[in-house]
Amino acid sequence: MSEREAQELITKADKKLASNSWFFGGNKFEEAAELYTQAGNIYKLNKRWKESGDTFCKAAEAQLKNNERDEASQSFINASKSYKKCSAEDAIASLRQAIQILTDRGRFQSAAKYQSEIAEIYEVELVDLDKAMTAYEVAADWYAGEESTALANKCLLKVATFAAQLGAYDKAIEKFEQVANASLDNQLTKWSLKEYFLKAGLCHIATCDYVNAHNAVGRYCEMDVTFSSTRECQFLQAILDAVDSSDVELFTNKVIEFDNLTKLDNWKTKILLEIKKSIGQESSLM
Repeated sequence: MSEREAQELITKADKKLASNSWFFGGNKFEEAAELYTQAGNIYKLNKRWKESGDTFCKAAEAQLKNNERDEASQSFINASKSYKKCSAEDAIASLRQAIQILTDRGRFQSAAKYQSEIAEIYEVELVDLDKAMTAYEVAADWYAGEESTALANKCLLKVATFAAQLGAYDKAIEKFEQVANASLDNQLTKWSLKEYFLKAGLCHIATCDYVNAHNAVGRYCEMDVTFSSTRECQFLQAILDAVDSSDVELFTNKVIEFDNLTKLDNWKTKILLEIKKSIGQESSLM
């Protein structure tokens, strides 16, 4: 099918919408929406992504005028799939229109799914961690409201990760601890506790409130009796010993030692570098 056919369908749909001849039968909004949808799919087959997205949006607008809100939300979602190939901002705008309809209709599970898609576009395509964090947090709230704990926690971990990268350590700690609490009694996720505690503990240390950091590690050991025997807990204790004594060499050796056994990812490495920079700063200013 050619792009010319798509344009002919659009022209036909436009004429239907402009017509006041309702007495000839049929529903002009419904018929126009079908024509726009056909045209949108033709553009999609021809990889004309912008035209495809624009045309699916026209279908959605016709469906809204016909009070076909569920169909309109799907058309906006179809538009976003095309826009993703050419315009991240347009994809987000279409998803937001779909989400508005879904939340109005109480379909929060579906709304959360597409809110997560918005967050992912901000994260991967636009590399805007602040907006990605905000979008993931909204999705987490909606998933939690629908008792989809695993999906909520997945979003919260993204929020925590980005918060730490942006220097918002208190927020990161709150979210890591929230996920840890939700995972305590779940046999499928309990194995991840040591990772959540490690990340939250590093964020505590990065705030330079070492007393609070010690208290936090002690609290994690009480929350999960197996944590004290893990390499992650021992690493946190070693890092705290190094910062307490302002010993950069000890700090470096403990990081290398841990990394040799459990490879540090870029996120942990960045936090550890921030901690290393802070060692001895307070004493050097006195």
